[in-house]
Amino acid sequence: MKDLNFFFNPSSIAVIGASDIVGSVGYEIMKNLIEDFPGKLYPINIKQKLIFGQPSFKSILDVPHKVEMAVIAISAPYVADTLEECGKKGVKGVVIVSGGFSEIGEKERETRLLEVSNKYGIRIIGPNCIGIYDNFSGVNTIFLSKDKISYPQKGNISFLSQSGAFAGLILDWTSKERIGISKVVSYGNKIDVNEADLIEYIYGDKNTKVICLYIEGIRRGRKFMESAKKVSKKIPILALKSGKTKSGAKAASSHTGSLAGEDIIYDSAFKQSHIIRANNFEELFDMAKALEKQVYPKSDGIAILTNAGGLGVMTADALEMNGLRLANLNESTVKKLKEQFPERVIVSNPIDLVGDADKYRYEVGLRALLEDEDVGLIIVILLLQVPTLSLDSADTILNIKKNCEKPILILGTGGEKITPCLRKLEEGGLAVYPSPERAARAAYALVTHAVVRGDIHRESKENIELCKI
Repeated sequence: MKDLNFFFNPSSIAVIGASDIVGSVGYEIMKNLIEDFPGKLYPINIKQKLIFGQPSFKSILDVPHKVEMAVIAISAPYVADTLEECGKKGVKGVVIVSGGFSEIGEKERETRLLEVSNKYGIRIIGPNCIGIYDNFSGVNTIFLSKDKISYPQKGNISFLSQSGAFAGLILDWTSKERIGISKVVSYGNKIDVNEADLIEYIYGDKNTKVICLYIEGIRRGRKFMESAKKVSKKIPILALKSGKTKSGAKAASSHTGSLAGEDIIYDSAFKQSHIIRANNFEELFDMAKALEKQVYPKSDGIAILTNAGGLGVMTADALEMNGLRLANLNESTVKKLKEQFPERVIVSNPIDLVGDADKYRYEVGLRALLEDEDVGLIIVILLLQVPTLSLDSADTILNIKKNCEKPILILGTGGEKITPCLRKLEEGGLAVYPSPERAARAAYALVTHAVVRGDIHRESKENIELCKI
């Protein structure tokens, strides 16, 4: 594990460029840290004496106490000299929020930063980033105002992003979607700390069960692949890679100075590293929601239990389009269900409970599928609008889920009237999806990671030498 703990659990932080001018970057960083961070906080500003009622210092060298971590938010030409002062002070880690480096062609500025970093042994996140949000320790260098975005509830998903704007968007979006977050790290131009370092650090983090990546380009491909392959056997890693097209790759280069490369190479690298690739951020967190539960299938057979035949057919299509298969129900399972269900119920896979299904049919069907050996995962489709299902149907499923060793995904779609029931299922620990396609993608992630873990055995043909990025 990389020793980066001083970034996430520092005893003290200095904010260089701190300000009490509303709307400035230094203001927002100070405001967020004052509200969230329980440790010592030292504002540094060459002009001001009081910031948020606290005395500020003209230089970090003037702080009379030890400083473990610093955030630099000043103009790019002055960053190297300031980093030198951090080195003299004995600072272990520095987040450089400032832009104006290789992303605009100023590579020499980054070279100078690395010289200082090597001289003093300082680790750097950035430059050109928004830094760290740790939902458990209270470290928050994000310069986005809480008046404009919402921050998410505590959870077990950590998100690592080259893009600061995208990281900020994720904070707001996951809050809206009630998705819990452990850490968000924006690392920008990654002249020092990169994806591989962060992945290895998070490998030992008790608060992270899923790692999500937003990547524009990777410079040290072999190191990244080796780290990801090791970590992914314990913690699932999901990646959203932009710059797929020539236009996107060109934009990535001007954004964070990244060399995006041929997308097919990245696709191969992800597969060899056991990284599950997402096509968009909605899909990224759909998969993360399911993986966060840490309940994995022991078989790649998937069963569908539905009271809406059409949705069952669409879900079967979506599963096959993701390379997944429907489970072959055991004869004893089919016999048991036929004995307990009315003749009109279709006992195959999907199991169609038909439109007059009540919670009793769901209970019988669900318990039978949980006992079937070829069923590794169950997608329960709830058309809650029918008159025979009450909104307390969630209780039946949640009671069964308590002692369940197989993953259950819920597909429930509709408007405001059924939202309380779906929310109850989510709060009870089940992943809920509004469409067959999104539920199928979550199932794909669960099966894929179960294969990586060794819970499902398939032939694996891989050669890390085939792909070099």
